[in-house]
Formats: sequence, C-alpha cells, structure tokens
Amino acid sequence: MLESTPALILSVIAAAAGTMALGTAVYLFRIQGKRQKPLDALPSDQPADDSGGGEESMASGMASKRQPVSKAHSLFVIFPTPDAVQKQAVIEWLRTLEARYDHRLEVYAVAGKQPANPVKIANAFLPGTLPDLLAGQGSDDFELRGLSLLVKPPLRRRRNQQMHVFVGLARELEAMGGEVLDGNREPATDETYATIIGE
Repeated sequence: MLESTPALILSVIAAAAGTMALGTAVYLFRIQGKRQKPLDALPSDQPADDSGGGEESMASGMASKRQPVSKAHSLFVIFPTPDAVQKQAVIEWLRTLEARYDHRLEVYAVAGKQPANPVKIANAFLPGTLPDLLAGQGSDDFELRGLSLLVKPPLRRRRNQQMHVFVGLARELEAMGGEVLDGNREPATDETYATIIGE
C-alpha cells in the first residue's frame, strides 16, 4: 500500500518537475481510493512520468529479507510509427491477455500471477487515459503512440512473480515494434529488467 499522501506527493513533485507531469502515477493513487485529476502540464510529445524513481530503492541492510520499498516500477513503450495496424495489434494483444478495462480510471489491468497487484496499462502520453479499445468506444480516431506499464513492487523479493509478468509484457510490446524506456526515459536494457525482477 502507498504510505504517502497522494496530494502531498503530487504537489511536491509538480513543484520540482515544473512542466513534468505524473500522469501515469496518478492512477496508482486513484487505485488506493484517492480521486486525482491527471496533470496537464506535460508537453504532448513526451511520455507522462511516473513517481520519479520507481526503480530506486532505499538503503539496504535491514534485518528482514524485504525488498527495498519503491512506489512503482514503470516502463514506457513508445511506438515510433503509430498507425492503425499497430493499434489493432495492441488491441489483439490486450484481448489475448484478458486485460480488464477500468471505466473509472480509463486504464487496463492485467491480473498476471498476482491479481491483487495487477499490471496497469495506461496511455504513455497525457492525459494518460485510454479509450476502451476492446469495446471500440471512442477509439476510431485515437492515435496510440505509446503505453505506460506500471506495477507495485513486492514487499518480499521471493514474491516477484508479477515482476516477471511485468517484464514479459514489456518484451512482448517490444517485439511488436515498441521502443521500451525505463522510468528515466532511457532505453530499457537487460539490466533494467533484472533490477525490476530483483535478480
């Protein structure tokens, strides 16, 4: 569970980041029952940011075997040449995953190995929301330029099944022509994935 007050986190990061928004991280806060509006200060040609440091961890050395706590892991998948064919491939991919559309948050959730901690799939660009692509509602003129994948890390390293699912989803989108970026908008590498998985 997120222990920080979402409003405080959003205000501090918004002040520090200036025009950088937290569009995708907002959904994590909403999931906890806190209604937040997506920030709209991010230029439309940049992927929405997450909580900034989803892959960073606290200093280790604790007696317990708990994995260092971070707010969320995030990966951005950008489609360099978005078109109708790419969008249809993503729609079929979501259907294969049995992704569930959340009409309130306007994002998809993939149950994976731990349904209590689903992988969230949002628009990588503001406002961070997606139309219900599976139902086709309002998606005819929607240009799918990128997706954000978000998941909360496990409290214990050995419970990382969902992290494997998370990385697997990113790799599948990469195989479909997407360019995967880490939380700092740098190209994701095997090291990035190993850090997320906790290896």
